[in-house]
Amino acid sequence: MMRSFWDHLDRKQRRFVAGGAAFVVLALLFEFALVPLWDAGEKTKKTIAANTVRLEEMRRLDAQFAVQAVRIEQIKKTHATRRGAFNLFSYLDTKALQANVKGSIRQMNSVRGSQSASFEESLVEMRLEKITTKQLTDFLYHVEAPAEMVRVKRITVSKMKENPEYLSAGLLIAAYLPVSGRSGGQ
Repeated sequence: MMRSFWDHLDRKQRRFVAGGAAFVVLALLFEFALVPLWDAGEKTKKTIAANTVRLEEMRRLDAQFAVQAVRIEQIKKTHATRRGAFNLFSYLDTKALQANVKGSIRQMNSVRGSQSASFEESLVEMRLEKITTKQLTDFLYHVEAPAEMVRVKRITVSKMKENPEYLSAGLLIAAYLPVSGRSGGQ
């Protein structure tokens, strides 16, 4: 049947039908072969770019994890060398006495810190009033103890309005304790 159709066409019609058939074949080839290949290549490039970003993020997180693992080991070592049950309130009270600022403590409150599976950050907010610059520096010198894993996380200092030669200081002091070994009052 196809053969008889072809035979009934003149030369110009045969060229037109052959050109149309070639166009249809090329269009189908383009639509079902080349476009999907091109789309797949683009999709692959986008996937590679996205996975590269994820890989860099994973590397960054791995580096942060390594740093945190070292810090946890330091905390474990420090805690192992602490004598008895460590209490941040008692520690700060002792250091205030050593720095001669115990009478200047106006406020001392426990604040909830961050917690991991093994350790908890014990925080105490302190308010010192009517202290000299020397008393403040002495207190900071006594309180900051890397060996005890105690540090001042935040400090605000202002001159007292009623007596400008004295200072008022707000401190946030942190220590690390094992979750199971928490003592009352932090």
